[in-house]
Amino acid sequence: MKIPLALVRAATPFVMWGASLRRRVLPPQLAMLELATAIWPALALRATIKVGVADRLAKHPATPGELARDLGLHEQSVRRVLRLLSGYDIVREGRGGRFELTRIGRYAARDTRESVADFVRYAGEAWQLGPMERLDETLRTGVPAFEIVHGSTFFEYASSHPEVGELFDSAMTSVAPLYGAAVANAYDFSQTSPVADVGGGSGLVLRAILRAYPNATGVLFDLPGAISHAPHVLGEEYARVRVEAGDFFDRVPPGARTYVLSHVLHNWDDERAIKILSNVRKELPADGRVLIVETVLGDKPNRWSAGNLTDAQMLLLVRGRERSRVEFETLFARAGLHAVRVIPTSAAESIIEAVASNPAGVAGGDDLV
Repeated sequence: MKIPLALVRAATPFVMWGASLRRRVLPPQLAMLELATAIWPALALRATIKVGVADRLAKHPATPGELARDLGLHEQSVRRVLRLLSGYDIVREGRGGRFELTRIGRYAARDTRESVADFVRYAGEAWQLGPMERLDETLRTGVPAFEIVHGSTFFEYASSHPEVGELFDSAMTSVAPLYGAAVANAYDFSQTSPVADVGGGSGLVLRAILRAYPNATGVLFDLPGAISHAPHVLGEEYARVRVEAGDFFDRVPPGARTYVLSHVLHNWDDERAIKILSNVRKELPADGRVLIVETVLGDKPNRWSAGNLTDAQMLLLVRGRERSRVEFETLFARAGLHAVRVIPTSAAESIIEAVASNPAGVAGGDDLV
């Protein structure tokens, strides 16, 4: 059974409240140790993906002995890791010691539709774990730990190490369906065509919009390597898309009525984010819209949020960050834009809608919600 994302989002505060309550009743040392060791099951899951256990279990249940025989692994080690993951609802041990993937665990298999296996691999790569060990230096200096360890920015490193860039792209692609459909459902794109997806990678978000609006057309704009898989990813919608290579720090494609930037601005500091937005402003028609799809930081303290989690990763890897509504408003103002409203979606992301500052025929000013 697939639970709607809207229901998940509505239930999340109650789930997190329950988790917080559990921590409060635990001995404080135990609660601290649970947090400190949270990376262990994550790396165990990654290991099962790397050696093919998840893919094998996706076909049919198996014992650790059968997995060891078929995949050339060590039986006792396989059993111990699966026993750990069974406590996190990734696998379930059944009769005869046979393990099977759960509803959650099947998304660790590469052949599962909307699998997140590549993101699990990405999250535990050595080039990312190394900077995690040096986060204390970021706290002292403000310099991303990634740059301290590798001597270059994350995107420079990914460009010079093709295997890193490919894994990053596939990891981001694997999670895009979680919010792509949510964006298409939350915003009315019926009168916004052509829709330009700036920094849109292989086009998963644009594909979701075009599938929801069969009469719409789109423009996909990103670096040459990022858009190389666009024909395959866009599928039938490819016929309605103009794919254009370019760098959003130099320009954005002309001729669109709506410009979507999904998970773009949080990668960059304020000055570079303003540069991107300014380039969009140059091409924006008087009746155009700019839609920023990102997690908007809330103003309620002492709460778990997806935004705080990804903001910590931004701190580790790049010089960008997740932003609050007020911080987005500041960026827009400096780029000649005006924020109109913030639209929640059924996913963790929201849509921040903006227009050109005081364009002819467009009202604005005080309707931000």
